[in-house]
Amino acid sequence: MTFTTRSVPWDKASHSRELLLAREWLVTNGLGGFASGTISGAITRRYHGLLIAALPAPHGRMVMWSHVSEFLRFADDDVVSLGAEERAGGQLNLGAADYLHEFRLENGLPVWTYHVRDLVLEKRVLMLHLQNTVHVIYRILEGVKRPRLELRPAFFFRHYESPVNEGLPAPYRLSAIEDRYEISAPDSGLPPLRIKLANDRAQFTVLPQIIHQVVYRIEQSRGYAYEGNLWSPGFFYVDMQERNMAAIIGSTEEWGIINVLVPDAAVAAEEERRAKMLDDALPEARRGFPAELVFAGDQFIITPAGRAEEAARAHAAGDEVRRFRWRDSHSLPVALWKRDIFCAPSLITFAMDSSQTCFRMEKRKGFIIPPMQLFGFFTR
Repeated sequence: MTFTTRSVPWDKASHSRELLLAREWLVTNGLGGFASGTISGAITRRYHGLLIAALPAPHGRMVMWSHVSEFLRFADDDVVSLGAEERAGGQLNLGAADYLHEFRLENGLPVWTYHVRDLVLEKRVLMLHLQNTVHVIYRILEGVKRPRLELRPAFFFRHYESPVNEGLPAPYRLSAIEDRYEISAPDSGLPPLRIKLANDRAQFTVLPQIIHQVVYRIEQSRGYAYEGNLWSPGFFYVDMQERNMAAIIGSTEEWGIINVLVPDAAVAAEEERRAKMLDDALPEARRGFPAELVFAGDQFIITPAGRAEEAARAHAAGDEVRRFRWRDSHSLPVALWKRDIFCAPSLITFAMDSSQTCFRMEKRKGFIIPPMQLFGFFTR
């Protein structure tokens, strides 16, 4: 069920292509991990990627999967690129701009619709709640002539705050068991990135490639290191003639966990979770813009993956229940962290007085909480 939709229609004739590089999306997993990027698919910030995993200390948030190049092959000499990347020397490939019809947030989750000739293709990015697992799902909605879908994932393992030219360089180790593949960095202590294409007719071609001098333009504008390399082990491909759906899955979880939910079941589970979230909200916050704020607030609520000692203290004190106390239940404050955008709400309490002029944050049980800045109220 769709509760909220925020659409960004795209018309290449009247819109600047810079719009696709400037607008960004974010999906989180409730652990402190996330996926983020631009509408175009290009990575412009150091923390952009399809899987920034929240790993236990000492690793923290790690960029485990940076990018995927997407192609529709109608014939040997007829290939359409849906992705985007920027390379040194002014090389900017925005293939998505020629075929993108619409980008929208559906119940807070990103959805792209592409029109390629008579083909209508939909793409979704979904993170499983409380897992370091991401599904990138492709579905053909219309079209007679079906192409072969080709996907080339690219990686550069590093901490999400590290400069884009610092990390664990290639070569990585590629392991394969049937339709399951693992990318690992020997002697790093990191779990492998486990990756597969969820389609029984999918195949993988080993064709290693270093993608040189990828430009992160936001880092460049801020005066930071802005060129880095990515490494790709090869590409997945699947003939879409007999299948309407394919999904590429990346995760740092064990295979037994990854295989529990196929893509359709993962989508259904997340829709059910979000529906329950709105059921717990005030009736006025279950549709439209207030519902968008509920989904946005959920992005900031986490169970930290690497803070076992803090979690143990909180659980022992019966402090695991997360709550927001509004003394005036018809007012909804919206807040923004100045520093770390993720927090552990089980350790804090928010309160607002009935005059709607005072908003404070209480520090609880000795934990240090980053300062908060209020930037708006929405009242009924």
